[in-house]
Amino acid sequence: MEFGEATIHIVTDGSLRMDGGSIFGVVPKAIWSKSHPPDRQNRIEIALNCLLIQSNGKNILVDTGIGDKHNKKAKTRFHMQGGQLRNSLGKFGLSPDDIDMVVLTHLHFDHVGGCTAFENNKAVPVFRNATHLVQRLDWDEANNTNERTRTAYITDDFLPLQQSNQLQLLDGDTEIISGLWVRRTGGHTAGHQLAYFESGGEKVATLGDVLMIPEQLPVGYTTSYDLYPNDTFDSKRHWISIAQSEQWLVIFGHSVHQKSGYLTKMNGRILLNEKEVT
Repeated sequence: MEFGEATIHIVTDGSLRMDGGSIFGVVPKAIWSKSHPPDRQNRIEIALNCLLIQSNGKNILVDTGIGDKHNKKAKTRFHMQGGQLRNSLGKFGLSPDDIDMVVLTHLHFDHVGGCTAFENNKAVPVFRNATHLVQRLDWDEANNTNERTRTAYITDDFLPLQQSNQLQLLDGDTEIISGLWVRRTGGHTAGHQLAYFESGGEKVATLGDVLMIPEQLPVGYTTSYDLYPNDTFDSKRHWISIAQSEQWLVIFGHSVHQKSGYLTKMNGRILLNEKEVT
C-alpha cells in the first residue's frame, strides 16, 4: 500500500491458538465466543501480523511473530503455525538481511520469537543487519521475571540481540526516523510501546497488545496477561480516541480477518471501518 511517500505492508509469521478466556479477560465466554468460536480445548486462533514500513531507503519491521524455534510440545499446545515471516518478506523482494530496524512492541514470545533462529543448536539473530529497538523498562521486566510472568518470555528470543550488539534500549517516547515514533503505553507490560508512522499526511499505527484485535475496542475488553490492567484502560481510552479523531490506519497484530482499519465514532461508540493492507 502506497502511504504518502512511503510504502507499508502487513506481513505474517503465521498463527497460533490461545485460550479464549485469556484473550478476553473478564469478558464472559457467552459474549466472546460469538465472534471467536473456540475449539475443544477452548482455544481461539490469533494471527501473527507484523508491519513492514519502507521509507527513506529503510526497511523497518514492527514485531516478528513466534518464529520456528519451539519444541513439539509447545507447537502442539498452541497449534503453532509460525516461522512464515521470511517467506512473507520474500513476496516483496526482501530477505532478512534487507531489514534495517526491528521495532518490538514488547518481548513476549509471540512478538519477538522471529528475531532469532537456531544454528548449530545456538540461537542467533535472523535480521543480521538490523538494530532492534525496545523499551528499557520492558527489557528489565523480561530479564527479571516472577511466577506469573516467566512463561511469557523465552530468553533465546532476545538475549542474542544484546550479545551481537544489535539491541538499542529506549527510555520513553522516541522518534526513530523522520515520521516514525514509538510511544510507551504500559499496561500490557511496564515497557509496552506502540509504533506510529506518518507520511504525506497519512498516519498508521500498531498498538501491539493494548489493542490486539478489533473486538477489543471497548475499553474494558483486555487480556488476562495485562500486568497493569488499569494502565491498559487508560492507555486504550487515550490512544483509541486519538486514532479515531486523527484517522489513523490501525493495524491489529493478532486479528485473523480484519487486520487493519480506520476507526469511526457512532452513537458514542468507537467502531471499525475495514481497510485492507496487502
